[in-house]
Amino acid sequence: MRKTMWMIAVLWLLAACQSAPAQPTPIPFTPSGAEIIQWLRSPQAVVFRADITAGVVAADAADNELSALNEIPRCTIYGDNRVVWVNELGPFTIEVLYDIVPDEVIRAFIDYLTVDERIYTYTTRADAASGGETLPVVEQVTLAVNGVEHRADGFSGWDADWFNRVTRACQTISGAPVLYAPEGAWITVREAAFDLQAPIVQWLPGAGTTLNLGALAEASEARWLADANLPLLWDYLHTLPPNLLFAEGDRYFEIALQVPGITRDAPAAP
Repeated sequence: MRKTMWMIAVLWLLAACQSAPAQPTPIPFTPSGAEIIQWLRSPQAVVFRADITAGVVAADAADNELSALNEIPRCTIYGDNRVVWVNELGPFTIEVLYDIVPDEVIRAFIDYLTVDERIYTYTTRADAASGGETLPVVEQVTLAVNGVEHRADGFSGWDADWFNRVTRACQTISGAPVLYAPEGAWITVREAAFDLQAPIVQWLPGAGTTLNLGALAEASEARWLADANLPLLWDYLHTLPPNLLFAEGDRYFEIALQVPGITRDAPAAP
């Protein structure tokens, strides 16, 4: 009888071992130890970002390249504790807000992402979904803490409100947001064909402006801009449709402004 009971116990243990679920991938910190969450302290380092890449027809991707340089992610937390986000005021009108928040606020937010929103259970799957001619609109998040960068997108299975919920949480960690106005930016200018559907801004060097768009387009490289033209261009780009054209004489131009620590993947200031 004792031998039979021993055999039953062994078989039960073997069955339990075989049916045990696989362990989840470890996350780079324990939720109960939020104080150990660390990040790269560079002003250019992205600690967290909620972003949306616009869907375009693959054949037209090059034409969208310049306008993409102007895009600002929905919410970004940088290594120097700045949180930068976009507030949409209308169909083509946005304001850019920012704040500097304490370490404990950022750590509480990351703890929320890990425990409540289970960010590490989602991955990147958009590449597998973009096999056709049209590139998809993709909701993306990035979290980089404790030496581990984790990326995920909307094709990995989060619920319909997950991205909006996480973005709102990022935007509300600020206690006293300030309206952002750039002091310097990289300007890129490209000549474009006239478009009857595009809004047109008449740009007249010498009549209130000092920037020669034709010369910049011919230089075919970005130039650092930090004069009185910058706030004017910044205002145009954030209050008018993205197909905006600037007319200089009988030529038309598209413009992009990349601000370090504000626009997506902007180069560092000179």
